[in-house]
Amino acid sequence: MSIDRVVGILCILLGLGAAWHAQALEVAFAADPVGPRLFPTVVGAVLALGGAILVIKPGTVTMEIGAWRRSGTILAACLIYPLLLQPIGFILATTCLCFVAALAFHAKAVPAAISAVGTAVVFFVLLDRILDLPLPRGPLGI
Repeated sequence: MSIDRVVGILCILLGLGAAWHAQALEVAFAADPVGPRLFPTVVGAVLALGGAILVIKPGTVTMEIGAWRRSGTILAACLIYPLLLQPIGFILATTCLCFVAALAFHAKAVPAAISAVGTAVVFFVLLDRILDLPLPRGPLGI
């Protein structure tokens, strides 16, 4: 069995587990219009779908030189991200995360910055405005 299929099976199990666990989430009052179940259910379903694709059609995995450093950089950025949310707000924290991730994949600085800002703004509009999920604004109120 290839490593892709093993990872696919793990993704399926993790995705199904997340979706199943999300169904038990409840709040005492209507905190938001869609409730706490929607987001983890969708993420779990996407993860399980991606895992199913890996199981059905595994690919060839090749490690590039420096891939561990890139993975470590992105892992560090993901661990720092929640610590930045309250102090600097969702848009700035998400911009920083996306910028670091883009640079880790060898993007040029200016396009990476433009993409990071665009991604942060789109996610902010989607989550805060459309889904009405309150996000941290930070000191600038954005």
